[in-house]
Amino acid sequence: MAVYGKKMPDITISGPPPVNAPPQLRPERLRLNLSGIDGLATYPPGATFGPRTLKDFEFVWIIDGQVRWECNGVEHPAPPGTIILSRPGTREMYRWDPQRQTRHAYFHFTAKLAGAGLPPLDQWPTIRQMPDDDVARPLFRHIVWLRRSGRPDAVPLAENAARQLLLAFVCDACQQPQEGGPEYSEPVQRALRFAVTHLERHRAPPTLGELAFAAAVTPGHLCRLFRAEFGCGPVQALRLARIDRAAALLARTNLPVKEIAGRHGFESPFHFSRCFKAVYGTGPREFRRRTALGLAQPASQVLSLRRVSRAFPGAGALDVITRRVEK
Repeated sequence: MAVYGKKMPDITISGPPPVNAPPQLRPERLRLNLSGIDGLATYPPGATFGPRTLKDFEFVWIIDGQVRWECNGVEHPAPPGTIILSRPGTREMYRWDPQRQTRHAYFHFTAKLAGAGLPPLDQWPTIRQMPDDDVARPLFRHIVWLRRSGRPDAVPLAENAARQLLLAFVCDACQQPQEGGPEYSEPVQRALRFAVTHLERHRAPPTLGELAFAAAVTPGHLCRLFRAEFGCGPVQALRLARIDRAAALLARTNLPVKEIAGRHGFESPFHFSRCFKAVYGTGPREFRRRTALGLAQPASQVLSLRRVSRAFPGAGALDVITRRVEK
């Protein structure tokens, strides 16, 4: 009943408790072999599959449909975004969505685990609901595409991607950084989202009052939240993020310095240059010259603000920043 397609949509779900990899993990010793049983399948509403007993490993990614997966007598909900790892000897059954069609991707493989340092098989997770921006689903799409591509190097490339998927799944390493991120308090996330929109629309940073209004808290409370989460106030934090974003354009585009300064809300190239030099110890033109020559970029003089630059699309050079830059 396999129906093959070209595109699998991104789906977002939170994850279960982690299974931590031991410190002696040696992924280069993990050997995977794809069996050739793989694809993208679509089932009509109310269909079932199984029960069956697996003879090898199988990864299944639920793309569409609310699925119930029974594993060794225990039933698990498997909504869109779920990835299932069935092991050899697993007795399983699938009950596809009773209301609409179900779509899922899958592939089978065998594995040689000796010396890889992974936990015992009985400690492996069997089902995970993927978080935002996970690495697992892009790897899954890549594996299925490779198997359909007809490339002469498809098998080793797919097996290498499958090894990475297995390691990420077992070791709970599927998460990638997110803009804003759930680690920030909700008022801070609201302020960051508003700042991004305001800068793109007006080419000017928002005031503290505007940030506080968008965050639905008082200016004083917003300052306390930013200092607790980033080590400096919101105006300083956002200025640093703007400089970080500008540094990426200096390094990777031919845009004039004046244009880059204007895009990031600096009132003049002189103002931008002064703020930039306070962070990097050199002006933007020298920064660009060194980058063009392939020289090491000047090190930022700011430390330990937690990833506030991630809130800005296109942020580049700074990821951990904290020092106050005076206006």
